[in-house]
Amino acid sequence: MSNQVIVQNETFTLTGDSVIEDTVFAVALSPEHIETNMTISRLDSMYGDIDSAQVRFEHGRPWRMRQQRPANIPEYESGQPLIDALYNMSTDQIADHINTSGIFDETYNISRLYCAIYLSLAAIKPYQSMATLRTMVDIDSIIMQREGQWPVVSDHISWATAAWEVYKTTGDRKWLAYSKHVIEKTLNINSKVLLDQTTGLVHGAGYTSAKPLGSRRMTWMGYNDMFACMSLGNNIMTAQAYTILSDMCDELGLENTYDKEAQRLKDAINQYLWNEERGCYSSFLYGMAYPHQSPTTDNTSQALCVLWGIADNDRAENLIANTPVSDKGVNVNYPPNNPLEPYLANSSWTTTQALWNIASAYTKNENALRRGLGALYRAQALYQSQDIHMKGIKIDELGAGASNVAMIMRVFLGMNFKSEGIEFDPIVPEGMPGEKTFNGFNYRKAVLNFTIQGSGNDIAQITDNGKPLEGAFLPNDIEGRHHIIITMKEDKRKTQKATIHHDEVILPLTPNVVWSNDSGRIIDYMPGTHYRLSVNGTLNEINDSVFVLPKTDCYTEYAVAIVGKNSNGFISKPMMRYHLTPQIAFFPTVDGDTAQIKVSVDHGGDYIIDIGYNPTGTLDVRKIAANSHPMGTLVMSSGNLLEANGLAYSNMVRVKLLKGENVITITQLRLPKSFTPCDPVHLRVIGL
Repeated sequence: MSNQVIVQNETFTLTGDSVIEDTVFAVALSPEHIETNMTISRLDSMYGDIDSAQVRFEHGRPWRMRQQRPANIPEYESGQPLIDALYNMSTDQIADHINTSGIFDETYNISRLYCAIYLSLAAIKPYQSMATLRTMVDIDSIIMQREGQWPVVSDHISWATAAWEVYKTTGDRKWLAYSKHVIEKTLNINSKVLLDQTTGLVHGAGYTSAKPLGSRRMTWMGYNDMFACMSLGNNIMTAQAYTILSDMCDELGLENTYDKEAQRLKDAINQYLWNEERGCYSSFLYGMAYPHQSPTTDNTSQALCVLWGIADNDRAENLIANTPVSDKGVNVNYPPNNPLEPYLANSSWTTTQALWNIASAYTKNENALRRGLGALYRAQALYQSQDIHMKGIKIDELGAGASNVAMIMRVFLGMNFKSEGIEFDPIVPEGMPGEKTFNGFNYRKAVLNFTIQGSGNDIAQITDNGKPLEGAFLPNDIEGRHHIIITMKEDKRKTQKATIHHDEVILPLTPNVVWSNDSGRIIDYMPGTHYRLSVNGTLNEINDSVFVLPKTDCYTEYAVAIVGKNSNGFISKPMMRYHLTPQIAFFPTVDGDTAQIKVSVDHGGDYIIDIGYNPTGTLDVRKIAANSHPMGTLVMSSGNLLEANGLAYSNMVRVKLLKGENVITITQLRLPKSFTPCDPVHLRVIGL
């Protein structure tokens, strides 16, 4: 049985006890020991010639199972020794990352920790999860932003998904009231600062969407430009936080309208971030007055769009079926920045792959699921069992451990935690037959032991202590010990497609363009490459390194991007051409946090406002209102490039002005003392 093929593709074969890839292998000698001949020198020879980055690898301590199993973590056994060994390795890793204070060790990316808690830690380590989440809240009951400088990077609201998962597994009413208060207060502040009045989306870069912005492909973007981005990740997390807050209020018997806020944001996500031509969601909107969809796809967020109902049924199935994945797994961002395989390229890959697998199971796409499981188990067996990673980028072991446990709980058992109990919708792929047990799972006042019989993507029978379990649902008020037996049956589903990319598609470099009044020149022009000129978001063909700018009778933004057969690149830094001469209103000297500036215009309508400033401080965030109506947020940081007049400029905010005199109110937000304000010089009012 252990030699049954789970997945076989052009790159590797995975069976119940081994993975074989050309001359490289990993084999489970027992559920406590994995042996592999993968070495650092093999990887160095494979990737040593990647541009000037000098990619190198290192390894730490090879895994060997400890003599005593970690306490209070369920035990898993099956007829596939390799899967058993990888599960045991994962439980060891989880135990290793609980410190003496009883909380999880922090990683440099807190969003990964929230994801790990959501995936499985809330279920198997609920009280450590609860204690850890409390440390992420400040004295004002606001979720702390540790991944970057809020509001530029604003992914902290993902705390809500982890907190809700903890409540569903524990039923702790004090935790429910506490987390409801924290989420509500954080969302209230975020909505005032991050909401974009034009699109209805929220601003700010999330971790996965921010990464390409800091690479050589987006060097023109500073913190101000990053704040102007509206990322898929932040928006789905915010929408889900509103849904969670509505559910929490329902649990507490409180009337609310948060579900309407959630639906409004979901609609905006589908309107502005879905790309019909590519059949996927874009990672983010970016740019100035005319936002562009990112040419990249954030697959962590895409999987969550499927699981959280942001992508409807048909769209969810098509997204899983049509998003390009490789034999070695789904990329965190596609197209990727480099030709490294997904696991080695990004230390959060395991959580992305796990979510993708769960989303594949949710849509009953067994082909995509088998490929995803194969990719996850291959990488863990070949690399993680030896702690092999790219030098300087340590693999997220806690997230990796939580991801593996989630495959048992959320895929093979199909567990979906609800406030009322546990819903079961399992899928066990062909190639993993036989009996599997998952014993010692603590759920509220009960201890659950599970037996899964056979493989398939539907339930033939499910019993609890010998009695049929109606609706495959276990209520939350059960007590004592329960033995749940799930017998699987094969039920052929219509969608079994997976889109495999074998060619190494890499995100193109961003063109470097020098502009004049009526033309542009691409400095790093590459003959044979397809360039396009963006004119307020509309693409025009370019056939040479030097090109003429078309004349327009309105405010215009020009930018250049590479458009390829398999992938498109980011736009170059936009060049602005004004139809109406911008008005300059100098910033007054004021005491306090608020300044009022009068601006007079000849025509009422839409305008763009930004602030020119001396970047003397670290970060300065100000709210802008026009005639007492809130319009948005302006960010000034020391990280933006200086323009020809020696000033840096904030992000742009679209405002509505009346004919004649208007009062612009600028209010400074109070940030931590470690942030120091910049020196604003003038407002720039640009007519569209």
